[in-house]
Amino acid sequence: MALVLTLTPATVSAGQTFQAAVTGAAPGEVITFTYDAVPPQSVAADASGNASVTFTGTTTGPVVAVGPVSGAATATLTISAAENCVITLTTTPANPTFGQPVTVTATVTCNGTPVEGATVLFATLNGPLGIGVTSAAGTASVTTSTLPSGLNVVTATVIAADTTCICVGISATVDITVGALQSCAITLTTTPANPTFGQPVTVAATVTCNGTPVQGATVLFVTANGPLGIGVTTAAGTASVTTSTLPAGANVVTATVIAANTTCTCVGVAATATVNVGAAQSCAITLSTTPANPTAGQPVTVTATVTCNGTPVQGATVLFATTSGPLGIGVTTAAGQASVTTSTLPAGANVVTATVIAANTTCTCVGVSGTATVNVGGSTGGLTANPACYRLNFPPLPWSFATATFSASGATPGAVVTFHLDGPNGPVVCTAVANASGNASCTATLNIGQVLYSSYTATTTTAGGTLSSSSTLGVCLT
Repeated sequence: MALVLTLTPATVSAGQTFQAAVTGAAPGEVITFTYDAVPPQSVAADASGNASVTFTGTTTGPVVAVGPVSGAATATLTISAAENCVITLTTTPANPTFGQPVTVTATVTCNGTPVEGATVLFATLNGPLGIGVTSAAGTASVTTSTLPSGLNVVTATVIAADTTCICVGISATVDITVGALQSCAITLTTTPANPTFGQPVTVAATVTCNGTPVQGATVLFVTANGPLGIGVTTAAGTASVTTSTLPAGANVVTATVIAANTTCTCVGVAATATVNVGAAQSCAITLSTTPANPTAGQPVTVTATVTCNGTPVQGATVLFATTSGPLGIGVTTAAGQASVTTSTLPAGANVVTATVIAANTTCTCVGVSGTATVNVGGSTGGLTANPACYRLNFPPLPWSFATATFSASGATPGAVVTFHLDGPNGPVVCTAVANASGNASCTATLNIGQVLYSSYTATTTTAGGTLSSSSTLGVCLT
């Protein structure tokens, strides 16, 4: 009878056991099995002529069974490729800075084929970052912005997977070096460094993020007296404003970033520079009026102060005039002041010009002039405008730069009170209805141009005509 050799299973992976069994042997016949380089195994056939042994698979090759009576039989064992699960990690960006979101992606493969649906746990030494499930491409990811500055070791571990590979427990690590916190800085320079009164001076702000210029940032420049203007940074990170309105003395200019597109937190970052403005190097004339807001027919005194390099000029002859004609001539005192008094100014805004027509001084003063606007109201009839102030909004947008509350008393209860910037014919900012006590108030949003007005006028219409009263408008100091 001939031997028949069967391998179960005929295909195994390396290290897996298989059985080599023969039939057709003579009862009691010793059958010797050989496979690869392992020691041969011999076993006696049972009463049915069957015999079997177990080997551990090592290489693909023949298994031979030989009996002295029944001859030999051969079968081939096949070793399959090992199932190999691999996980790899990548990060985006590769070198984040503190607070910047970073995405860690794990790719899981089985013998190079993506594993879909595997559950991956991401963690650092400080604790878990999150869990992801692999896509059809075998990728899962988490995004975090909580990694501290310095070296962070992130580990991704497969905690569940449906695949022929043994993937559960497979892990990989990646080192993520997080840079220091992004730091925004703003510095100021002035040109010239020491201007004189009336001389244009340019204030430039340079905005940087960790030392790199920030382009397109919006910078607001202000002094204690109000805003100077807004600038947008160039590719060099600089924005500037030029002004010739700074008064003599120390002027603290503040530059604040009110908008910026950068990884740094720049909005709200500010810096200051002190601009020391020297006395005017020429003749100057300034005007003031008393009272500041007269009513029609009320005497008003217009005073001109003439100075040479800040020193009063005595004996200068000053001509006062309006567009309607001259108001009079005055000669400056030792204090450099000359004045005229008139009660002929009509209601409304009157521009008074004072011009030096003669002077004995080292400055060239003849021809130098100054102007002042005298807002003459109608009879107030008891209507009284109260001083108003504005507060800057943050951020102070050009169309919503500041907020101010205007108020007046002495109006007819139920009457509409209109609040104008500058004089009674100036732009209307808001209206209010007087209460039972004759008080009216309203709050208005001012744009960047409107905060430059220094006065406002309240008007109301009565049976006897229009009443008006003016008061001051400035920045709130408290």
